[in-house]
Amino acid sequence: FNINDYAWLAGHWKGDGFGGTSEEVWAPPKNGVMMGMYRHHDKDGKLVFYEFLTLDKTGLKLKHFSPDMSAWETKEEFVHFEMIGATPGKLTLKGLVFEKKSENEMEVSLRMDRGGKIETEVFHFKKAD
Repeated sequence: FNINDYAWLAGHWKGDGFGGTSEEVWAPPKNGVMMGMYRHHDKDGKLVFYEFLTLDKTGLKLKHFSPDMSAWETKEEFVHFEMIGATPGKLTLKGLVFEKKSENEMEVSLRMDRGGKIETEVFHFKKAD
């Protein structure tokens, strides 16, 4: 997979998801890796959690943090979405899809286990910069 196929992710994105506001910031690719940050606020604007993200040819790895910066995963653990495929407008990972809708819009679909039931949360993002 060529990281330049999904370099369009670079930038500041704002959107919805989980009933509140989602925000992602991605740095351009360097040495085959993109670095990103995510934060989520509930419908009242209260910060719920952060994520630190890395994206490379193997997929996306992330760690969750509470507002006080305490990690959800242990020091050695992280969440990994394995790479399935990438085209210039779509990045497909196991359980996660990023799709470019226009130069300033993307859609992210996340498959999650909610109490034993698999559901898909869809986020609609617009470029903020």
